[in-house]
Amino acid sequence: MTATATVRTLERSKTIADHIHADIKRPEHRYLGTTLVRLMTSGRLPKEALKDFALMRWSFQAHAEPKMMLSHAAFMRGEDVHHLLENTYDEIMRPEDEGEHPGLWVRFAKNLGATDEELDDAARNPIAEVIGFSRTLAYYCRRGAAEGLGAWYADEAQLPESHGASALALRKFYHLDDDTIEYFLEHVRADMEHTDASSELLEIYAKSGMEIAQARRASAATLWAWREMHEGILRVLRRKFDF
Repeated sequence: MTATATVRTLERSKTIADHIHADIKRPEHRYLGTTLVRLMTSGRLPKEALKDFALMRWSFQAHAEPKMMLSHAAFMRGEDVHHLLENTYDEIMRPEDEGEHPGLWVRFAKNLGATDEELDDAARNPIAEVIGFSRTLAYYCRRGAAEGLGAWYADEAQLPESHGASALALRKFYHLDDDTIEYFLEHVRADMEHTDASSELLEIYAKSGMEIAQARRASAATLWAWREMHEGILRVLRRKFDF
């Protein structure tokens, strides 16, 4: 055996998480590269547009349901389901005084001037791109463990970076306090933990070539849907505020 061949045998084979992280680095998949996120993180999004952004983006939180986060549990075994339950608890089932995510977004929107009536109307009438992201996640979770885990892993792997940058920008350029931007700060903390657990589960449920391909397809579609949600919001904001 040659030295080169020996080195190759010692190299760690790529995991499904490695594949998804490589996919995430593609320019068309980067959350930070989304035009709306770039405008916000550079302080170039008009401040008066923030409330409308919060209202339209609220529709995603308002339609976050267990089926969007738990459907793939039907394809998993025993203790492996525990992570999905913890994630769902963090996202939508915490008590109001313990930082439940929909409530944190409502606080963000209300501190920007949104009313209960405006929030209710936004939830009843989501724009297509926002409800499309919710339905993309639900679709892949219903298809199987590899696809459900791949979809959520790809999303949550980017949120600490994108939400962290958004939190800093909202504080620096828009002078919002930490109480107002707690939604973003909480996701930096929570999604780092969720991603670690999801990575371990992906190694269990995405082993074959077919399963890896399915997980990567689900992750790519989810990343596109997240970006398209924000591009759809931006299109509405541009028409209204003419920037």
